Amino acid sequence: MKKYIIGVMIAAGFLAACEKKVDPIDTFYVTVDYRSGGAKYITSDVTVNPKDSIYFDFTINSQDPMSYVEIQKNGTRIDTFRLDASNNRSFSRIKGYRADSAAGEYTYRVLARDEKATFMGDGGKMFKVTVNPDFNFWSYRILQVPDTVLKKNKCYYSTIDGRVHTYTEATANSASIDFGYYWDTTGRGTASTSDDLKHTFYSPSAAQPQIPFYDLSSWTKNVTLLKKMPSSVNFVSQLTSAGAIQTLIGGNMASGTSSKVSTISTSGGNNVIGFKTASGKFGAILIRYVSGDSPNATTQIEVDVKVQK
Repeated sequence: MKKYIIGVMIAAGFLAACEKKVDPIDTFYVTVDYRSGGAKYITSDVTVNPKDSIYFDFTINSQDPMSYVEIQKNGTRIDTFRLDASNNRSFSRIKGYRADSAAGEYTYRVLARDEKATFMGDGGKMFKVTVNPDFNFWSYRILQVPDTVLKKNKCYYSTIDGRVHTYTEATANSASIDFGYYWDTTGRGTASTSDDLKHTFYSPSAAQPQIPFYDLSSWTKNVTLLKKMPSSVNFVSQLTSAGAIQTLIGGNMASGTSSKVSTISTSGGNNVIGFKTASGKFGAILIRYVSGDSPNATTQIEVDVKVQK
């Protein structure tokens, strides 16, 4: 047993003697110092509004000569500075950018590279810039065809808080109701299928002879303008900021608006409805899903809604 222990110790000593020492990854000892010259200067993770100005006031130092200093956003180079003998061990710069218009999280860092463009280091510092949305986005809202007796179906929508309301709830909060939903039967039974209006969004200010069982005489009747958007308007990929909503929805609503839109479906050219609220905010409704094809109270429609803040 004693011989076995001695043998193990000798083997361990041999392996230790043969062990190859590996230098740490950052052998260049790069440091990056960030200074704050004001509220817009980044020295830590921050939250900003779309298109806000952001600034980096930094000095990067290295024991070994640097050839390039690079600024990256989300791992992609957005600026490169070529160094020479006068500044290749210490380089300072103030650089400003505009935050993205699209909401989300973005990372920034300053790093050094040698003559072969090999990464030398970034001082272990990377900042997260979170862009707050300048529009409200509510998803998976379900609106139902008005029911005549219990009046419990949620058929009214408020873009202020993204809530859907029953007739009773909406009556108590009419000043916040921007549009309603019902099944329009005025064209049923005609020869032309285009007259079959069916799924319909309408402004509280619009006359609604088909649903007299919902008395709106005491309401604050907000005037909401509505219009079907062309199929070129993509709710998901294009309406990513208040500015984009202004351009695409507001631009398309320069004419041809109405107090209601009908013949709504999930097909292209019908599935995005633009609107302008009584307070002047532009927004869009995406028709996600239609359940039912009748004026029965079981018919409902599922929507996503975006609106400027």
